[in-house]
Amino acid sequence: MAESGTGKRLFVRQSSGLVRDVSVTNALFFNIAAFVGVGLTLYPAFYSLAFVPVWRFGPFSEYGWAAIITGIFCVILALIFASLTSVMPRSGGDYVFTTRIVGPFLGWLESWTLVIASIAIMAFEVPLVLRNIQITGRIIGIGAGGHFFKNANNWFTNSSGEITGWNGLIWSLVVLAVILGIVLLPTRRFHKVVTIMAGIGVASFVLMFVFGLLATHPSDFQHNLPKYTNGVTADQIAKSGSAILPGHTNSFFSDIFSRTVFPFMLGIVFLQFIGFQYSAYISGEVRGNVKRGVSIALLGALLVGVIANSVYVDLFSNHIGFNTTTAWGYNYWGGVTNIALPLGQPPSMPLVAVIANKTLWPLWALISLAGAMFPLLLCPVYVNFISRMGLAWSLDRQLPEWFGEVNERMAAPLNAILATIGLCAVFLWWQNFAVLPKSIAPPDGKLNLVATLWFSIFMAALTWIMPGVNAILIRFRRPDLIRNAPYKRWLWVLGVGWLVFPLWIYWFAAVKPIYDNLTNSGSGRLDYLNNSGITGTLVFTAAGLVIWGIMKIVQRSRGVDTSMLFAEIPPD
Repeated sequence: MAESGTGKRLFVRQSSGLVRDVSVTNALFFNIAAFVGVGLTLYPAFYSLAFVPVWRFGPFSEYGWAAIITGIFCVILALIFASLTSVMPRSGGDYVFTTRIVGPFLGWLESWTLVIASIAIMAFEVPLVLRNIQITGRIIGIGAGGHFFKNANNWFTNSSGEITGWNGLIWSLVVLAVILGIVLLPTRRFHKVVTIMAGIGVASFVLMFVFGLLATHPSDFQHNLPKYTNGVTADQIAKSGSAILPGHTNSFFSDIFSRTVFPFMLGIVFLQFIGFQYSAYISGEVRGNVKRGVSIALLGALLVGVIANSVYVDLFSNHIGFNTTTAWGYNYWGGVTNIALPLGQPPSMPLVAVIANKTLWPLWALISLAGAMFPLLLCPVYVNFISRMGLAWSLDRQLPEWFGEVNERMAAPLNAILATIGLCAVFLWWQNFAVLPKSIAPPDGKLNLVATLWFSIFMAALTWIMPGVNAILIRFRRPDLIRNAPYKRWLWVLGVGWLVFPLWIYWFAAVKPIYDNLTNSGSGRLDYLNNSGITGTLVFTAAGLVIWGIMKIVQRSRGVDTSMLFAEIPPD
């Protein structure tokens, strides 16, 4: 195959093979499905995931304020994506932007780390699908009774009562098979399914918010709770989390600009918001005006994200008992050891609601079932966007051509989809069996949920940072591309404005803690790296560098001129 300098056969083929079959509505619900995950029912559990003090100011918690501030900055990010997507409307999103503006190495590293972070998030969400089905069973058990439902905590578990081992793996693979069934649908039908399911999820948000506030009373919750917790009261649960509950802040602006606490909370919100921009990664399939479609999809999903992570969760938690739900979540993540986990489950909002008002148990059960559906739905959406990244890699010869071949029936890159599912299955194996060195996956050699999440946050660093860099550099490095870009005069300003935000978070919540722990005189320096997912980040980053090196050797042996390759945008 000739690798001519005419550009005619520069890429492995002359068209991507994808079809523009995604409407603006499809793209909007694609983004919503990509970031909600377990949030519909379990947002209160995320208050305490950063293991830092959780203050309140006005009507919102520290978590709610973090969501609002993140949302304001993410408007800038959405404008950057809308601008760059307009001049590079190709599947692959920021991978295409970075490779064409900065260079192929950073583009590969950014997209590789995002793919691994996303697969780790999928592995986090899969067992939580099972967890939410358990919770739905508990809700039916509380409302309607019955031995089967009252013992829902034993579903999918082994003899220890945990979703782990062979039981955990087999049921997780069942969930993964359902995910595969959805993602293998032809593109138009796939987006129809995603849109309908995400629409049901959004309707469940509204039902939970309205009935959660109007049909429950905190005194009923406090009165009924001990019946299900072996006598443990709401007040006792609240006191168990006193280490992270300082109360209302008296110095709001000092806490907002804190360099020791608030950046960690912003890091958790970053994890919650990642995905609102993923329709930009399938822009090669969005029909009509790409700038308009991507803008509506990103800003619409962002609005839902801000409301869900602030108004929705904070008003309900304040209504039912903020300290109780926060301490309950802290217990779920392992921060409380002096009392048992209430009901053996995280502080699910419909589970809390059924304790306060069990006459509405069918409604709470339906909302909880939607809470199981959203993390399930997140996974095929992730597989979809990852496969488009695989297609972009393949077109650019970053991976072999067969990896991104588009199946004619599905109009999707089948091999990339199967590879993503396979790697997710490997992560599920690591979560269920103690097969990793204990030094890497403490304490018992399994991946745990908390470490998996911090691992994902670290791995996604370039995904948050590079859009700002691209927006600043495009006027200098690719004036030919910026010529017709929307907001082209202000793009560098948007880039600087956005870049301040992720750099602030990653410096104070990641780089500085790592430096402090590596330079202290204690003996637990390696433990910190292992427990926080940093070791895993380094291992997978190294794996990405090895793949990059191998493909460079292959390209040189075949005489591929990559400088010309990345001077063009990939074929449509």
